[in-house]
Amino acid sequence: MDDPHFEHAVILMIEHGDNGAMGLIINQPMETKVDEVWDQMSVLPCPVDQSLMRGGPCDGPLMLLHDRPQQAQIEVCRGVCFTADEPMVRELLAEDPGAMRYFVGYAGWGPGQLEDELNRGGWLVTQANADVVFDPDADDGLWMRVITGIDRSIAMLAMNPKLVPRDPSMN
Repeated sequence: MDDPHFEHAVILMIEHGDNGAMGLIINQPMETKVDEVWDQMSVLPCPVDQSLMRGGPCDGPLMLLHDRPQQAQIEVCRGVCFTADEPMVRELLAEDPGAMRYFVGYAGWGPGQLEDELNRGGWLVTQANADVVFDPDADDGLWMRVITGIDRSIAMLAMNPKLVPRDPSMN
């Protein structure tokens, strides 16, 4: 991908359908804390002292990945739930955080755009799991751990000479 936003990005796909796709980059922590965006949602003190993750280049509300299906808008995979609904976010933040990640921004694709990028070899795909999503070392090292865990046959597709850019900095 010729986009610095996605360099070594590990993206959890939240939704993917006929109207497009939406995902969160799960390995780009920010220095910004949750309380810096919390005051836009509530006059009460922020109940958590955690860093935000940059979910992608598209603007979006405070979003959570958590492990509580009963408070989820979307259950992404076993043990990983997504919530962006403001009252639900406030409720989740008021509870014991458990397994939880906090995001601003998201990665979005229009209809057919992600499929085109996949067909051109722009992404490697693997099954999501809670251990990766809630990895306490959510940084560039997570990308390497995910890449080394990808099935060899899938990784070999990305090595197709027709798909490898001529400019090595684009790899």
